[in-house]
Amino acid sequence: MSLRVRSLPGANAAGEAAAPLLLMLFILASWEGMVRLLGIQTFVLPAPTQIVATVFTDRAIIFRHLQVTLFEILSGYMLAAVVGFIVSLATVYSAAFRRGALPLIVAAQTIPVIAIAPILVIWFGYNAVPRIIITALVAFFPLTISFVTGLQSVTKDFISFFRSLNASEFQIFLKLRLPNGLANIFAGLKVATTLAVVGATISEWVGASEGIGYLIAQDTAQINTARVFASLVVLGVCGMAFFAAVGLAERVAMPWIHGKLAWPGLAMRAAAKRDLATTAATRE
Repeated sequence: MSLRVRSLPGANAAGEAAAPLLLMLFILASWEGMVRLLGIQTFVLPAPTQIVATVFTDRAIIFRHLQVTLFEILSGYMLAAVVGFIVSLATVYSAAFRRGALPLIVAAQTIPVIAIAPILVIWFGYNAVPRIIITALVAFFPLTISFVTGLQSVTKDFISFFRSLNASEFQIFLKLRLPNGLANIFAGLKVATTLAVVGATISEWVGASEGIGYLIAQDTAQINTARVFASLVVLGVCGMAFFAAVGLAERVAMPWIHGKLAWPGLAMRAAAKRDLATTAATRE
């Protein structure tokens, strides 16, 4: 008789977290050793220890510019989410809008966003508004597509059943379409976090006098490679934290997948599924 040993959930989680950390430590150690053994100059490729030291010594100027970039990231992200959600509602509920406006939105994505940055500077001036708009434009399209895909993923049988119960379109949206599409919606929200960071950084290359992107451009011109890497590290950490925050919000908003079943409309949806199955079995 063989005994089967079950692994603890905590051990599995620790193992999953340890693998990328060990890989990162190996890469950093190899990087550090290569720079020191080959005698690579700092302005070509700084060692990880030099980058960490630069983050500490230049923390005042780096974090001062980081505050500006974070404001642009969050503002552009929220703007893209709000506008994308409104456009997705119009796409789902209006066939005329879906046929007329959606192809234009897709075609507009072929235009490089950085190419219209000078135009936005002319229109809105040398302030944060053009950079927020560019950030929103970069994050807008994947958000909209994920919203539309999620809201349209409901089968017609469920919608017909809700209508047979005299449910209004708002009730169908709130208790059926929205909870059913949250997986797609949060997938788009998580993708948009990284795009917002990229968009805000690139937007600061044109018509900006502050921000991490501006600081990176200035340090590149001055061959201050160590601070360029330091700025990228700080920006990357903020981007990862932003992604993790949206992931945490997903776990809270979708307890029926990540935890205890708690969405108020899910019980009604499960009951509708059981009733449909019972009806189909009775007809057979």
